[in-house]
Amino acid sequence: MIRRFLRDLADRAIVGPRPPRRPPEPPPVVAPMAPLPTAPDLTDGLEVESPVPGSLLLDIREPGELASGVAVGAMLLPMDLVPHHLDRLPRDRPITVYCAAGARSWGVAHWLREQGFPGAVSLVGGLTAVPGPRALPEGAGRTITAPAALVDSAYAPGQSAEIITLDGDAWRCRVRDEQGFWAERRVPRAALDG
Repeated sequence: MIRRFLRDLADRAIVGPRPPRRPPEPPPVVAPMAPLPTAPDLTDGLEVESPVPGSLLLDIREPGELASGVAVGAMLLPMDLVPHHLDRLPRDRPITVYCAAGARSWGVAHWLREQGFPGAVSLVGGLTAVPGPRALPEGAGRTITAPAALVDSAYAPGQSAEIITLDGDAWRCRVRDEQGFWAERRVPRAALDG
């Protein structure tokens, strides 16, 4: 007690009088927080066990994977080319996306929903879950040399191309563009047969 008195006396002489001590204030009372609203689950109904009746079957596998067959009537559009061909996909009917196992198709179906295709779904199990016959697309996976030509009013040099499928009188192929991205190119069948 004497030590405290002497310390207080010395402090007053050097620093000046101390303000009176107040007891600490209790922490403010905070009302419990209301639960945060949860975002809607975008994956609701994104996966299906079998193709939706009346839907467009969209095969997003790479051309080299098509040797195992393609569901009859499916549209072949490799995953890398989907963003470039949204105008070819119907917005007014469901789209059942499938790949080899179902992982890539889930991502593409989710992305298509974000782009305004509410009926896009992923087929769990991929190609094995597609009932019915399968066909081998003519030339699929084969590599050709596409000759130099005008493509969309621009010069396209001769380049190596991987065939997706035969579409009418032209091969639908994928090629690497100047920036290194995959692009689709149509090569007239006569240009390769001659």
